Parts: sequence; C-alpha cells; structure tokens
Amino acid sequence: MIRTLDASMLNIPYPVIELIPLAAKYGFQAISPSFDFFHNPDLAAKADGLVKEYNLKWGLLPMPADFYHWDLDDASFDEKLEELRHRAEIAEKIGVHFAYNHVWPTSFREFDENFDWHVKRVRAVTGILRDYGVRYGLEFLGPHELRTWQKNEFVHSLAGVISIADAAGGYAGIAFDTFHWYTSSNGSYKDFKLMEIQVQRLVCVHLNDAVAGVPYHQQKDMERRLPMETGVIDSKHILKRFKDINADALYMIEPFEPARTRFHEMGPNDAVKAANDAMKQVE
Repeated sequence: MIRTLDASMLNIPYPVIELIPLAAKYGFQAISPSFDFFHNPDLAAKADGLVKEYNLKWGLLPMPADFYHWDLDDASFDEKLEELRHRAEIAEKIGVHFAYNHVWPTSFREFDENFDWHVKRVRAVTGILRDYGVRYGLEFLGPHELRTWQKNEFVHSLAGVISIADAAGGYAGIAFDTFHWYTSSNGSYKDFKLMEIQVQRLVCVHLNDAVAGVPYHQQKDMERRLPMETGVIDSKHILKRFKDINADALYMIEPFEPARTRFHEMGPNDAVKAANDAMKQVE
C-alpha cells in the first residue's frame, strides 16, 4: 500500500511543486499530479524531477472527464478520449500508474441499456490507459440520495462495478471508498470480503468517516468526516486488512465538508501536516 497525498481531494490550493517537499517531510510516499501538468510539459518535467529527488512516487492521474455522466454525449466522450490519450502519454513518461472514475448509481436509461453503454465506454477508456501502463479503477457510489437524481437506479455496490468491469473485458480494477462501502451496504463485511477476494484489482482506497447519529441510508454524499473522526466507519480496520494481504494500491484520505473548507484555509505546511495527522489515525 502506498501512502498518498492528493491535494485535490482535500481542497488544498497550493501548487504540487510546493507540496512535494512537504509530502516527503510528513512521510507520504506518493503525491498526485495536478491538471496543469498536462498542458505544460516543462512543469511536468520539473515536478517529476522533484518527485525523484524526494524519493516519492506519483499518485492518481487526473482524468479529463466524468466519463460515465449522462450529460457527456458521444461526441464529447470521443473528444475527451483524445485528451486522455495525451495525458496518458505524459503519465507514462513521468511514471503515473493509477487512475479512476466513478459510476453514477442512477440514469435516465433503463438498466440493461445503461449497463451496455457503460461497458462500451469502460472498454474504450481502459484500452487507452492499458497502452500507457496506467491501472484504472471504477468506483461505486453508495449514498441513497444519489440514486434519485434520475428516474432509474443503476449499480451502487462493489459487485455492480465488478460486473461492469468484467463485461468490459476484466481489465478495469476497483477504487474502494470506505464511505461508499458503508452507505451502500451498511458496512457489510460480506461485501468487503468480495474486495479482499478481488484484491489484485484494487487501484486505490479512499479513507473517510460518516456523520455520527445519521442512519447509513440517510448519509449525504458531500458530508463526510476525516477517517476515524466519528468512529462510524472503522477505516483503520479496513486499511489493516488490505495491508495484511499485501494490497498493491494507493491509499489516501477523502473527507468532504467541513474538512475540505478547513484544509483550503490552511497554509501549505499546516495543510500537509493536518493530512498526515489524519492519516496517523488509521495507520
């Protein structure tokens, strides 16, 4: 498991070049690149030099689109695929090996039609990323509120995204988020066991916690806590189980509000230190 700082997930507003020395200082093993790298080759090369100097690795490749959103039409999808190929070329040069997208748990399409639509798109995305050595994961979204945004429910569990990945050729892996696991299944370890069985497909793990006193099916997607902040989700136990079976994946913290606002208001050193302090709660 690779201890990763992802500034975008924490809403830390400082350039990655400024954060690289701090990530190393506070014991992170990887840091995710930012969007601007892929429009500025000189910046990407400079940042890659710093990553190597501080003996770090690269985290998650920023994706150019929400590839499975119902508003992304086929023409826009093809356009974004070309941008993805450009990013993947740069990713291969500097050693970025991980990426993911989430799958929305609702659609205006009927289930079978939407499933086939996803399979076609996943096959296209994974086809590009495989060519450039990038491991790609699908993330399921658990909160019940998200299932009502369109008229038809779609997959919202680990088994659901695995079925899409398998139908698309089996090359896509899994991005496992503890909040989505909890809200999709009430933290069922039967569901988690499926992830352990499929651990070779694990690409990244998002660690967080739920709001205390709110039933799992009423949790809001944008209201999450830092891992082990409330103890509703035992992210420490989840991370230990992944480490015990030698999972080869990134792990990072991904709270939403109110933590993202707090991180955004901190200076760079304080923000990375706070991320490290949160990580220590699960390690």
